[in-house]
Amino acid sequence: MLQIGLGTSASPRPHSDQPSLFLDDDGYYWFLHPLFEQLAKETGQYIDLYGNAYFEGASLDALLEVLIQARQQIESQPTTWPVSVSIQIWPEYKEIFEDVNKAIFLERLNQWENLVVLARQQNLAIVCQGD
Repeated sequence: MLQIGLGTSASPRPHSDQPSLFLDDDGYYWFLHPLFEQLAKETGQYIDLYGNAYFEGASLDALLEVLIQARQQIESQPTTWPVSVSIQIWPEYKEIFEDVNKAIFLERLNQWENLVVLARQQNLAIVCQGD
């Protein structure tokens, strides 16, 4: 599970007294994954289920741009749609899909965008901590 919240460079953990959101190893994370890879190329910070990432200043701006791109992609989707989450190789090779819900996805993006606004207002960073 990935926790996304507000923090500082002094701690890799989101502050417990601030709002946060969570992403799991599911269709919501994997739909965003190509954008996370793009963001990593730009900022050097990779949003990973099992690692940490930190966004402030210009990298926070880049994160917000990725969230805007994600919103545009999600808004063009139907109410629910399948997202590839893994590949099964045994007993037969097949791609595994999970459905994601547009309304739930957009609400999560709203929460994330609100965290970016709070980070800017409070001069904090967005901290992503995987388990």
